[in-house]
Amino acid sequence: MKFSVLGPAGTFADAAAKAYLATQPDSNVTFDYHPTFDQVYQAVSGDNIGLLPLENQLDGYVSATLQRLQTANVTEIGEITIPVDFGLVANVDQLSKISRIYVQFKTEGQCQKLLSKLPSVQIITTSSNMVSLEKFRSGEPGDAAIIPQSQLTEVSSALKLNNIADQFDNRTRFIIFKANPATAATLSKVALSTNQFKAPLFITPATNDRPGTLCEILGYFAKVGLNLVTLMSMPTKAKLGVYSFYVEVSGNRDQQEEIFATLKELASNYQVHLLGYYAV
Repeated sequence: MKFSVLGPAGTFADAAAKAYLATQPDSNVTFDYHPTFDQVYQAVSGDNIGLLPLENQLDGYVSATLQRLQTANVTEIGEITIPVDFGLVANVDQLSKISRIYVQFKTEGQCQKLLSKLPSVQIITTSSNMVSLEKFRSGEPGDAAIIPQSQLTEVSSALKLNNIADQFDNRTRFIIFKANPATAATLSKVALSTNQFKAPLFITPATNDRPGTLCEILGYFAKVGLNLVTLMSMPTKAKLGVYSFYVEVSGNRDQQEEIFATLKELASNYQVHLLGYYAV
């Protein structure tokens, strides 16, 4: 089985994939590294699985992942949350001498305290923390990069700063998915390995300009005691002002019947795009 993740080896996605596998029964897995979100997504087929970041504690949800999930024919089979921290490397001996810094697009939002001390530095956004490291290694005098803390010992540089994330207990949540579309008929038969479940989905109203639409949607879950743990609005891109709601619902094993009955009821009035039902 191939496990497609953001690469190369050493990324937080790589660490998350290995942490997830540590919770699973022994299996023969080959890691399949890709430099971009879209390449990871496109690489997953058949019985293979993929992993993408969904949410960071400091910088919120990853829009690049949510945008794909909004229309994706995939089934989320689990999630894993890992601690993340960053360090800075530079080929100059003082922060004031840095002229250019490479930083991954989500990492930038998690290291604002440091970056605010460098107002005149050119920030070059990258697709991966390891790409930031590669750019730094092949760069010019005055270059710097923000990279995973774990990689600092692998780099020779004039200046190193440890633990530069805005908050010490920073964490990122990743989702694990398969290529086959999620269906209520299939997922309603899943036997949970723990007592708790999570069900992610998109709900799209026929129109967003009617008062009380969101209240009505949330009421479906509230009336049967299902807990709403996430609520995000995303543009459908069909036209301005039309949005889908990304929600994550949680409950316990005894509520399996309720969640799928509720989804069926919702689907009679709204467009429901189910993404998964898995143990947490």
